[in-house]
Amino acid sequence: MNNRQRQLLVVFLASIGLGLLGGLAYNVTLNMFKSEKIELDQASPDQPTRRPLNRPQVPSPIKPPSASECVVPPGGGPPVTADFKPC
Repeated sequence: MNNRQRQLLVVFLASIGLGLLGGLAYNVTLNMFKSEKIELDQASPDQPTRRPLNRPQVPSPIKPPSASECVVPPGGGPPVTADFKPC
């Protein structure tokens, strides 16, 4: 085994060792913190599982703007209303 191969072997083994050491440190650190499961649905069996949703009232359909409400912008382009919505 020549010197170059020996150097590559040392670098390879050192990187393997550092990887294992890093993995061990990660595992130990992760085990230091207790993992708690969070129960998202805490309804008891005697309670209904779903609450009724309070849905907002659906607004009446919006009427399209009349031709008198539509104007062409000063720079040109498609006609728009006063609040810049297309006609």
